[in-house]
Amino acid sequence: MRIYQIIYTLALAVSFMFFVLYPPWISSFLFVLILILAPIDLIASLPGMLTKGMLLSVPPVLNKDEYAVLTLTTTHKKSYPVKCIVAKMHVNGDDFSVKYKLRCLPENNERREVAIDTSHSGVITFSLKRIWSVSLLGLFALPTSINIKQSVLVLPLPIKPVNPIVLQHGTHLRPKPGGGFSEEHDVRKYRRGDPVRSIHWKVSAKYDSLFIREPLIPQPHSRLVHVMAWKNIAERDLILGRLRWVSGYLLKRKMPFYIRICENSEVVEVTHENELIDFLRFTLGDNVKGINKLSRLPVRFSWVFRIDTSGASGRRT
Repeated sequence: MRIYQIIYTLALAVSFMFFVLYPPWISSFLFVLILILAPIDLIASLPGMLTKGMLLSVPPVLNKDEYAVLTLTTTHKKSYPVKCIVAKMHVNGDDFSVKYKLRCLPENNERREVAIDTSHSGVITFSLKRIWSVSLLGLFALPTSINIKQSVLVLPLPIKPVNPIVLQHGTHLRPKPGGGFSEEHDVRKYRRGDPVRSIHWKVSAKYDSLFIREPLIPQPHSRLVHVMAWKNIAERDLILGRLRWVSGYLLKRKMPFYIRICENSEVVEVTHENELIDFLRFTLGDNVKGINKLSRLPVRFSWVFRIDTSGASGRRT
Protein backbone atom coordinates (compact mmCIF):
# COMPACT_ATOMS: atom_id res chain seq x y z
CA MET A 1 0.00 0.00 0.00
CA ARG A 2 2.86 2.37 0.72
CA ILE A 3 4.00 2.33 -2.90
CA TYR A 4 0.59 3.64 -3.99
CA GLN A 5 0.72 6.37 -1.35
CA ILE A 6 4.20 7.40 -2.50
CA ILE A 7 3.09 7.49 -6.14
CA TYR A 8 0.05 9.59 -5.23
CA THR A 9 2.15 12.00 -3.14
CA LEU A 10 4.65 12.45 -5.99
CA ALA A 11 1.84 13.00 -8.52
CA LEU A 12 0.26 15.60 -6.22
CA ALA A 13 3.58 17.38 -5.75
CA VAL A 14 4.30 17.42 -9.49
CA SER A 15 0.81 18.74 -10.30
CA PHE A 16 1.18 21.45 -7.68
CA MET A 17 4.53 22.56 -9.15
CA PHE A 18 2.95 22.51 -12.59
CA PHE A 19 0.09 24.67 -11.24
CA VAL A 20 2.53 27.18 -9.72
CA LEU A 21 4.84 27.40 -12.74
CA TYR A 22 2.19 27.16 -15.45
CA PRO A 23 -0.88 29.20 -14.49
CA PRO A 24 -3.32 28.35 -17.36
CA TRP A 25 -6.51 26.43 -16.50
CA ILE A 26 -5.18 23.03 -17.52
CA SER A 27 -2.70 23.00 -14.63
CA SER A 28 -5.42 23.99 -12.16
CA PHE A 29 -7.71 21.28 -13.48
CA LEU A 30 -4.97 18.64 -13.21
CA PHE A 31 -4.07 19.66 -9.65
CA VAL A 32 -7.70 19.63 -8.45
CA LEU A 33 -8.32 16.28 -10.18
CA ILE A 34 -5.39 14.62 -8.42
CA LEU A 35 -6.30 16.29 -5.13
CA ILE A 36 -9.85 14.90 -5.05
CA LEU A 37 -8.76 11.37 -5.97
CA ALA A 38 -8.04 10.60 -2.31
CA PRO A 39 -11.55 11.39 -0.93
CA ILE A 40 -13.17 9.73 -3.95
CA ASP A 41 -11.10 6.59 -3.33
CA LEU A 42 -12.12 6.58 0.35
CA ILE A 43 -15.83 7.20 -0.32
CA ALA A 44 -16.04 4.56 -3.06
CA SER A 45 -14.18 1.93 -1.02
CA LEU A 46 -15.59 2.59 2.45
CA PRO A 47 -18.70 0.33 2.17
CA GLY A 48 -16.53 -2.64 1.17
CA MET A 49 -13.87 -1.85 3.76
CA LEU A 50 -16.48 -1.81 6.53
CA THR A 51 -18.13 -5.11 5.58
CA LYS A 52 -15.16 -7.31 4.79
CA GLY A 53 -14.10 -10.19 7.03
CA MET A 54 -11.98 -13.32 6.76
CA LEU A 55 -12.20 -17.03 7.51
CA LEU A 56 -9.32 -19.40 8.22
CA SER A 57 -9.58 -23.14 7.67
CA VAL A 58 -7.03 -25.92 8.12
CA PRO A 59 -7.26 -29.74 8.16
CA PRO A 60 -7.66 -30.94 11.77
CA VAL A 61 -5.24 -33.88 11.51
CA LEU A 62 -2.31 -34.53 9.18
CA ASN A 63 0.47 -37.07 8.93
CA LYS A 64 4.06 -36.00 8.99
CA ASP A 65 5.36 -34.95 5.53
CA GLU A 66 1.81 -34.94 4.13
CA TYR A 67 1.01 -32.09 1.74
CA ALA A 68 -1.79 -29.81 2.90
CA VAL A 69 -2.77 -26.15 2.73
CA LEU A 70 -4.51 -23.64 4.94
CA THR A 71 -7.15 -21.50 3.25
CA LEU A 72 -7.90 -17.83 3.82
CA THR A 73 -11.27 -16.76 2.45
CA THR A 74 -12.68 -13.24 2.41
CA THR A 75 -16.23 -12.82 3.65
CA HIS A 76 -18.61 -9.93 2.99
CA LYS A 77 -22.27 -9.05 3.42
CA LYS A 78 -22.49 -7.56 -0.06
CA SER A 79 -20.05 -7.52 -2.94
CA TYR A 80 -18.66 -4.03 -2.40
CA PRO A 81 -15.31 -3.49 -4.14
CA VAL A 82 -11.95 -3.16 -2.41
CA LYS A 83 -8.44 -3.58 -3.72
CA CYS A 84 -7.43 -6.45 -1.42
CA ILE A 85 -7.45 -7.79 2.12
CA VAL A 86 -4.17 -7.99 4.02
CA ALA A 87 -4.01 -10.45 6.93
CA LYS A 88 -1.37 -10.63 9.63
CA MET A 89 -0.92 -14.29 10.62
CA HIS A 90 0.83 -15.80 13.65
CA VAL A 91 2.10 -19.39 13.36
CA ASN A 92 3.21 -21.20 16.52
CA GLY A 93 4.70 -24.67 16.79
CA ASP A 94 6.72 -26.66 19.31
CA ASP A 95 9.98 -24.89 18.68
CA PHE A 96 9.16 -21.99 16.37
CA SER A 97 7.01 -18.90 16.10
CA VAL A 98 6.69 -16.77 12.97
CA LYS A 99 4.59 -13.86 11.73
CA TYR A 100 3.87 -12.86 8.17
CA LYS A 101 1.35 -10.99 6.04
CA LEU A 102 -0.84 -12.46 3.32
CA ARG A 103 -2.91 -10.79 0.60
CA CYS A 104 -6.27 -11.97 -0.71
CA LEU A 105 -6.88 -10.41 -4.13
CA PRO A 106 -10.21 -10.05 -6.00
CA GLU A 107 -8.76 -11.68 -9.12
CA ASN A 108 -8.21 -14.84 -7.05
CA ASN A 109 -11.82 -14.81 -5.79
CA GLU A 110 -10.50 -13.27 -2.56
CA ARG A 111 -9.03 -16.62 -1.58
CA ARG A 112 -5.48 -17.53 -0.62
CA GLU A 113 -3.93 -20.94 -0.02
CA VAL A 114 -0.67 -21.44 1.85
CA ALA A 115 1.23 -24.71 2.22
CA ILE A 116 1.51 -26.08 5.76
CA ASP A 117 4.93 -27.18 6.95
CA THR A 118 4.46 -30.80 8.08
CA SER A 119 8.13 -31.70 8.34
CA HIS A 120 7.79 -31.87 12.14
CA SER A 121 5.12 -33.48 14.26
CA GLY A 122 3.19 -31.60 16.90
CA VAL A 123 0.40 -29.07 17.15
CA ILE A 124 0.69 -26.05 14.86
CA THR A 125 -1.55 -23.11 15.71
CA PHE A 126 -2.55 -20.48 13.15
CA SER A 127 -4.14 -17.27 14.42
CA LEU A 128 -5.39 -14.06 12.82
CA LYS A 129 -5.52 -11.04 15.08
CA ARG A 130 -5.98 -8.22 12.59
CA ILE A 131 -6.79 -7.67 8.92
CA TRP A 132 -6.63 -4.57 6.74
CA SER A 133 -9.11 -3.73 3.98
CA VAL A 134 -7.28 -1.74 1.30
CA SER A 135 -9.11 0.87 -0.79
CA LEU A 136 -9.43 0.62 -4.57
CA LEU A 137 -6.47 2.90 -5.29
CA GLY A 138 -4.43 1.54 -2.40
CA LEU A 139 -4.34 4.90 -0.59
CA PHE A 140 -6.14 3.83 2.58
CA ALA A 141 -6.25 0.72 4.76
CA LEU A 142 -8.92 0.14 7.39
CA PRO A 143 -7.77 -2.17 10.23
CA THR A 144 -10.19 -4.66 11.74
CA SER A 145 -9.47 -6.72 14.85
CA ILE A 146 -10.48 -10.37 14.61
CA ASN A 147 -9.59 -13.28 16.85
CA ILE A 148 -9.52 -16.44 14.77
CA LYS A 149 -7.45 -19.43 15.85
CA GLN A 150 -7.19 -22.84 14.22
CA SER A 151 -4.81 -25.69 15.00
CA VAL A 152 -3.66 -28.72 13.07
CA LEU A 153 -2.31 -31.90 14.63
CA VAL A 154 0.68 -33.30 12.72
CA LEU A 155 1.14 -36.94 13.70
CA PRO A 156 4.31 -39.00 13.32
CA LEU A 157 3.92 -41.86 10.88
CA PRO A 158 3.17 -45.31 12.34
CA ILE A 159 6.40 -47.22 12.98
CA LYS A 160 6.37 -50.96 13.42
CA PRO A 161 8.22 -51.93 16.63
CA VAL A 162 11.44 -53.89 16.44
CA ASN A 163 9.78 -56.77 18.26
CA PRO A 164 6.21 -57.07 16.96
CA ILE A 165 3.68 -57.73 19.67
CA VAL A 166 1.62 -60.90 19.54
CA LEU A 167 -1.76 -60.56 21.19
CA GLN A 168 -4.51 -63.02 21.92
CA HIS A 169 -7.37 -63.07 19.43
CA GLY A 170 -11.08 -63.55 19.93
CA THR A 171 -13.41 -62.63 22.77
CA HIS A 172 -12.65 -63.99 26.20
CA LEU A 173 -15.67 -64.89 28.32
CA ARG A 174 -16.16 -65.26 32.06
CA PRO A 175 -19.03 -66.50 34.22
CA LYS A 176 -21.73 -63.91 34.73
CA PRO A 177 -21.87 -62.89 38.42
CA GLY A 178 -25.25 -63.80 39.92
CA GLY A 179 -26.28 -65.93 36.94
CA GLY A 180 -29.23 -64.90 34.79
CA PHE A 181 -29.75 -64.82 31.05
CA SER A 182 -26.92 -64.58 28.54
CA GLU A 183 -26.53 -65.38 24.85
CA GLU A 184 -23.34 -67.30 25.61
CA HIS A 185 -23.17 -70.09 28.13
CA ASP A 186 -21.12 -73.06 29.25
CA VAL A 187 -22.10 -76.40 30.76
CA ARG A 188 -20.39 -77.67 33.91
CA LYS A 189 -21.07 -80.03 36.78
CA TYR A 190 -23.41 -78.98 39.53
CA ARG A 191 -21.78 -77.50 42.65
CA ARG A 192 -23.40 -77.02 46.01
CA GLY A 193 -25.17 -73.66 46.09
CA ASP A 194 -25.94 -73.49 42.35
CA PRO A 195 -29.56 -72.49 41.63
CA VAL A 196 -31.84 -75.36 40.72
CA ARG A 197 -33.33 -73.39 37.81
CA SER A 198 -29.92 -73.47 36.09
CA ILE A 199 -29.80 -77.29 35.89
CA HIS A 200 -29.49 -78.53 32.33
CA TRP A 201 -31.90 -81.47 32.54
CA LYS A 202 -31.19 -82.98 29.11
CA VAL A 203 -27.43 -83.15 29.67
CA SER A 204 -27.95 -84.33 33.26
CA ALA A 205 -30.20 -87.17 32.09
CA LYS A 206 -27.72 -88.16 29.38
CA TYR A 207 -24.76 -88.45 31.75
CA ASP A 208 -26.78 -89.45 34.82
CA SER A 209 -25.26 -86.60 36.81
CA LEU A 210 -26.30 -83.01 37.49
CA PHE A 211 -25.03 -80.36 35.10
CA ILE A 212 -25.95 -76.67 35.02
CA ARG A 213 -26.07 -74.07 32.26
CA GLU A 214 -23.66 -71.30 33.32
CA PRO A 215 -24.18 -67.89 31.60
CA LEU A 216 -21.06 -66.21 30.23
CA ILE A 217 -20.29 -62.56 29.49
CA PRO A 218 -17.27 -60.92 27.78
CA GLN A 219 -14.37 -60.43 30.12
CA PRO A 220 -13.54 -56.75 30.75
CA HIS A 221 -10.36 -55.79 29.01
CA SER A 222 -7.32 -54.85 31.06
CA ARG A 223 -4.66 -54.19 28.45
CA LEU A 224 -2.19 -51.39 29.21
CA VAL A 225 0.12 -49.67 26.73
CA HIS A 226 2.86 -48.10 28.81
CA VAL A 227 4.72 -45.32 26.95
CA MET A 228 8.08 -44.17 28.28
CA ALA A 229 9.05 -40.50 28.37
CA TRP A 230 11.09 -38.88 25.62
CA LYS A 231 13.92 -36.37 25.80
CA ASN A 232 13.56 -34.56 22.48
CA ILE A 233 11.30 -34.23 19.45
CA ALA A 234 13.12 -36.98 17.52
CA GLU A 235 12.53 -39.48 20.34
CA ARG A 236 8.93 -38.31 20.64
CA ASP A 237 8.29 -38.98 16.95
CA LEU A 238 9.78 -42.46 17.28
CA ILE A 239 7.85 -43.39 20.42
CA LEU A 240 4.52 -41.94 19.30
CA GLY A 241 4.99 -43.53 15.88
CA ARG A 242 5.30 -46.92 17.56
CA LEU A 243 2.31 -46.08 19.73
CA ARG A 244 0.25 -45.37 16.59
CA TRP A 245 1.24 -48.73 15.11
CA VAL A 246 0.40 -50.66 18.29
CA SER A 247 -2.86 -48.74 18.72
CA GLY A 248 -3.86 -49.42 15.13
CA TYR A 249 -3.08 -53.10 15.64
CA LEU A 250 -5.35 -53.28 18.69
CA LEU A 251 -8.19 -51.14 17.36
CA LYS A 252 -8.28 -53.03 14.07
CA ARG A 253 -9.03 -56.16 16.09
CA LYS A 254 -11.59 -54.30 18.24
CA MET A 255 -9.47 -54.65 21.35
CA PRO A 256 -9.80 -51.58 23.63
CA PHE A 257 -6.87 -50.70 25.86
CA TYR A 258 -5.45 -48.20 28.32
CA ILE A 259 -2.55 -45.80 27.71
CA ARG A 260 -0.19 -44.37 30.27
CA ILE A 261 2.80 -42.12 29.59
CA CYS A 262 5.50 -42.42 32.28
CA GLU A 263 4.97 -44.06 35.65
CA ASN A 264 2.96 -41.42 37.50
CA SER A 265 0.85 -39.92 34.73
CA GLU A 266 -2.87 -40.40 34.38
CA VAL A 267 -4.34 -43.27 32.41
CA VAL A 268 -6.83 -42.90 29.57
CA GLU A 269 -8.98 -45.53 27.91
CA VAL A 270 -9.01 -45.89 24.12
CA THR A 271 -11.84 -47.74 22.40
CA HIS A 272 -11.79 -46.15 18.93
CA GLU A 273 -9.66 -44.00 16.63
CA ASN A 274 -11.13 -40.65 17.70
CA GLU A 275 -10.14 -41.20 21.32
CA LEU A 276 -6.60 -42.02 20.23
CA ILE A 277 -6.41 -38.81 18.16
CA ASP A 278 -7.70 -36.74 21.11
CA PHE A 279 -5.11 -38.35 23.38
CA LEU A 280 -2.27 -37.62 20.95
CA ARG A 281 -3.48 -34.03 20.55
CA PHE A 282 -3.51 -33.64 24.33
CA THR A 283 -0.08 -35.26 24.65
CA LEU A 284 1.41 -32.93 22.04
CA GLY A 285 0.27 -29.84 23.91
CA ASP A 286 -3.17 -28.95 22.58
CA ASN A 287 -5.99 -28.22 25.01
CA VAL A 288 -8.58 -30.92 24.41
CA LYS A 289 -11.71 -31.29 26.47
CA GLY A 290 -13.35 -34.61 27.11
CA ILE A 291 -10.24 -36.76 27.52
CA ASN A 292 -11.41 -39.94 29.25
CA LYS A 293 -9.04 -39.88 32.22
CA LEU A 294 -9.65 -42.72 34.63
CA SER A 295 -9.62 -42.39 38.38
CA ARG A 296 -10.07 -46.15 38.95
CA LEU A 297 -7.94 -48.76 37.22
CA PRO A 298 -8.21 -52.53 36.93
CA VAL A 299 -6.77 -54.31 39.95
CA ARG A 300 -4.55 -56.27 37.62
CA PHE A 301 -3.62 -55.77 33.98
CA SER A 302 -3.75 -58.90 31.85
CA TRP A 303 -1.38 -57.46 29.26
CA VAL A 304 1.22 -54.70 29.59
CA PHE A 305 3.04 -53.24 26.59
CA ARG A 306 6.10 -51.09 27.03
CA ILE A 307 7.09 -48.68 24.25
CA ASP A 308 10.35 -46.74 24.29
CA THR A 309 13.15 -45.73 21.92
CA SER A 310 14.65 -49.22 21.90
CA GLY A 311 11.46 -50.86 20.66
CA ALA A 312 8.31 -52.35 22.17
CA SER A 313 7.80 -55.38 24.36
CA GLY A 314 4.75 -57.04 25.82
CA ARG A 315 4.15 -59.36 28.69
CA ARG A 316 1.19 -61.13 30.16
CA THR A 317 0.65 -60.71 33.87
